[in-house]
Amino acid sequence: MMMSDDTFINEVMDRLKDKGFLMIPDDFIDQLIITLHANVTIINNMKEIAEIENKMQNLLMIPKINRQVDSLKELSTRIAEIAFNVEDVRNDQR
Repeated sequence: MMMSDDTFINEVMDRLKDKGFLMIPDDFIDQLIITLHANVTIINNMKEIAEIENKMQNLLMIPKINRQVDSLKELSTRIAEIAFNVEDVRNDQR
């Protein structure tokens, strides 16, 4: 049975943490978390702008481009997940 990429990565990260090899300076982790959350905010703003553009295009009877909104939602979700995982690593190190 093959393990997924996520499962493999999580297993490697857990083993590195257990052995004490995965130690990242707190300042770096804190800055990374701030940056990731800022990216989520920016992407959410971009998503809102794209939704407004879609509404305007709909009023003008121009075909909408919903793919952009869906893509931004997915990107925002993934970056937020990464931010929370980084926070977990920081909390585990402390």
